[in-house]
Amino acid sequence: MIQDRLLRIGVLGVLSTIPGEIASKLFVHFGFGKFGIYELSSLIITFNRPVFTIGLMVDFLVSIVFAVLISFIFEKFGSSHLVIKTIVCSLFTWLACELLFTTIIEGKYIDIRPINDYYSHIFCTMIFGIILGLLLKKFIFKS
Repeated sequence: MIQDRLLRIGVLGVLSTIPGEIASKLFVHFGFGKFGIYELSSLIITFNRPVFTIGLMVDFLVSIVFAVLISFIFEKFGSSHLVIKTIVCSLFTWLACELLFTTIIEGKYIDIRPINDYYSHIFCTMIFGIILGLLLKKFIFKS
């Protein structure tokens, strides 16, 4: 049993990325998207070579920081409607990461992605927010 609260929150953040990645892989498999979430995350480091394992590490680190930050925010301002708040926070974080990604990498190092890729990643971000909210509600912010 993990006793450290921040470590538990970080593990919940990591676990929340997995269903979103599964959904993004399904979108790519069926031709709806070009990159999975982990592959897209790896492009921040590798620029033009999408690699699953590097993307996994990058996404895990980002999700740990995100989960810890929003848990501090929820402790300060309240944790009611936790799932809705985590969905909204994850969508804003997706927007910031996407703006950063498109200004640095897209068009310069890789081809411009199809619009379907954006929709699939928004959907996967919402899955991440739902799972993280449910896990935080169950294991951290118990009523």
